[in-house]
Amino acid sequence: NSAEAVVTDFLGYAPTSQTYTNEAHYGDGRSYVCLKARPISALSALSVDGVAEDVLDYTTDDDRIIHIDGTEFYPGATLAVSYTAGYATVPDLIKQTVLRIAALLSVEAGENIGVTSQSFDGGNTRSFLNYTNFDKYLAPIARYRLVRLPRLVP
Repeated sequence: NSAEAVVTDFLGYAPTSQTYTNEAHYGDGRSYVCLKARPISALSALSVDGVAEDVLDYTTDDDRIIHIDGTEFYPGATLAVSYTAGYATVPDLIKQTVLRIAALLSVEAGENIGVTSQSFDGGNTRSFLNYTNFDKYLAPIARYRLVRLPRLVP
């Protein structure tokens, strides 16, 4: 579970298919809204300022819902979105990353975290590695990551 949490935190969403209900979003003058998980497989309900919209008037693209005719979600519009997102079959690369991190966490379970070396009787030493930085293990799955860039306002 800890390894899955590391991967989920890195990705910015749970990679397994899940249903999200009445998730709150706000319009910002664009014809799309970015949701909090990807890839979207089904849009089941959408309301704007409490008024139900026909989901057939919208399409999805990875983590975005887009009005088919280009209508913009005006700034401050309050949206309630229900949808399903995530992978029905999680990509093998993500599974492999979870397993690699789990193996590293298992090594750390002996409470040797952060110890660089320890001397024993007879002059022998034992070195332990600290695997709290998983960046090099997470790098291969960066293309699945949900990244939000700040919107610059002129």
